[in-house]
Amino acid sequence: MNTLSKCESDEYAVDLMSAAEARAFFDQQVMDFLNIDAQEFIRRVQAGEYENTDDCSIMSLLMMLPFSGYSSEYANKQSR
Repeated sequence: MNTLSKCESDEYAVDLMSAAEARAFFDQQVMDFLNIDAQEFIRRVQAGEYENTDDCSIMSLLMMLPFSGYSSEYANKQSR
């Protein structure tokens, strides 16, 4: 079931996702791009493994991360 809601004005329309939907979307993107799960991707980010990358897939995922539904507290717990 897709529970996207639409926010509209006269100039634009934006689809909104719940935190769970954003997390599922991010999980799928990480799997599609890197063939690893999101928790492993977050662990690698925190370990600095992608600091000097110019890989477009990784850059896209890094830009999505703040909107992924994963809180920094969650990510920090997973990396311990």
